[in-house]
Amino acid sequence: MSVTAAKRMDSTRYPIATMAGILIRLAVFAGLWGLIAQGSVDAWLVGLPAVALATLASVRLSGRALRRFSPAGLVAFFVLFVRESFAGGLDVARRTLGKQLRIQPGFRRFRLHLRDPAARVLLVNCISLLPGTLAADLENDHVELHLLDIREHPDPQLLRLEQAIARLFGIPLENGDV
Repeated sequence: MSVTAAKRMDSTRYPIATMAGILIRLAVFAGLWGLIAQGSVDAWLVGLPAVALATLASVRLSGRALRRFSPAGLVAFFVLFVRESFAGGLDVARRTLGKQLRIQPGFRRFRLHLRDPAARVLLVNCISLLPGTLAADLENDHVELHLLDIREHPDPQLLRLEQAIARLFGIPLENGDV
């Protein structure tokens, strides 16, 4: 291993971020294995080493220090994520399964206030959780949204989501709000 790679892997520089990142990766890989194995206890005989090796490979191949996340921001984002997931599912079901089909689909652009590329990717991936929205395209500082009903304005929800992601990453929004 080169000196540069050794410095990047030095957990003393970012001990909390590294440990949290390793635990998150371990949890993700274990969860994926649990889904693949469909809850079979016997499958963990192969799964434990596979999860450990996948976690090790993920950390070693990333080649950069793991990002720090705000613990309070993580809890707030998780609560928002769960709440909006249920609200989005119920909203789509209500609109499409009711007696009247209450949709008027269309597109709308939304200006992003996040500058961090990783935060933007998370935002674009989470937009679909919001009731009646889907991120269709990301271009420069704007995301193209597909809406089930263009008569409704998702901007307040999108700003709340951006603020939650900014808190999670510990970064300011472009206008200075966090």
